[in-house]
Amino acid sequence: MSESPMEGRRRRQRERNKARDWFSPPPRQRSRPAPPPQIPIPGTLRRNLPDLRVWPPLPENEDRSTQPFPVVTGDGEARPRAAAPAREPEAAGPETQGRRPADQAAAPPSPEPGASRRRAPMPRGKRLALQGTGALMSVVVAIAAPGWFAYSVYKYGRPSDHIQMVQPGASATWQHVSWRVTVQRISDPTGKADAPDRQWMKIVATRTALDDEGAIRHGAPKVEFTDRAGRTWQARLLNDATPPDTVDNKVGTPYRLEFLGVVPPAVADEVMIDLRPSTYRSVPGQSVEDFMKEAGTSTEKEDRVLRFLR
Repeated sequence: MSESPMEGRRRRQRERNKARDWFSPPPRQRSRPAPPPQIPIPGTLRRNLPDLRVWPPLPENEDRSTQPFPVVTGDGEARPRAAAPAREPEAAGPETQGRRPADQAAAPPSPEPGASRRRAPMPRGKRLALQGTGALMSVVVAIAAPGWFAYSVYKYGRPSDHIQMVQPGASATWQHVSWRVTVQRISDPTGKADAPDRQWMKIVATRTALDDEGAIRHGAPKVEFTDRAGRTWQARLLNDATPPDTVDNKVGTPYRLEFLGVVPPAVADEVMIDLRPSTYRSVPGQSVEDFMKEAGTSTEKEDRVLRFLR
């Protein structure tokens, strides 16, 4: 039976493949040309070349060894290495006298220098406790900081009082002004019957300017009642005879101020009078701008209290 041209071609291809080596390329594949030899570039160093000393020439008797240790020649035997000196026994102390040889041999070796610097990991409970403490301190600071700021502002606006004691019937002087106070019981000024749980009191304060500086200080003071237990009761200004104009405020002339208040009947005869002078200054001919500027730069505060005893 005759074969077709296609089948004959396939048969001849299979025979050629059987005769070809496994690693040889197929006949249709062209072999790659060999790479051209590399031409050394002038001025470059070639690799894998031993060092060669050209100049100056080496002496004939000079040892050409480049090792850091001396050359061992075959003339003599190698010298034995010197043995390390034996460690002297430690002096017997109170800690080593009672120790047996077996205990000394079983003693643990000294730790390495770097081992003491390594920190052991912190236990989980202690770590959580430290984290909780830090969180609590953060909350305390966040809450306390605004309160401390508000308290500082309050103390700046109202500092601690400086109390000056005044004996009964005596007068007190502050900022070029002399003050005198008297107290008496009165009936209810509204006309109502007296209540058994409260007593109306009238305070008469007299101010006298001692010089021109005292004449311009004619602001109304703040007055209140105080007992020995520290309780206080407010007193209201009823009448003020001080001239509102500084020009009319004469030096050496007393001016009368009247205050009214209510206290418990049990302490009506022993309550003290706390008079806080005003820091207001009315300078004749002073403009509003100068007044505001002086008020902003003034360091005087209403922290002086004149306490008149009974």
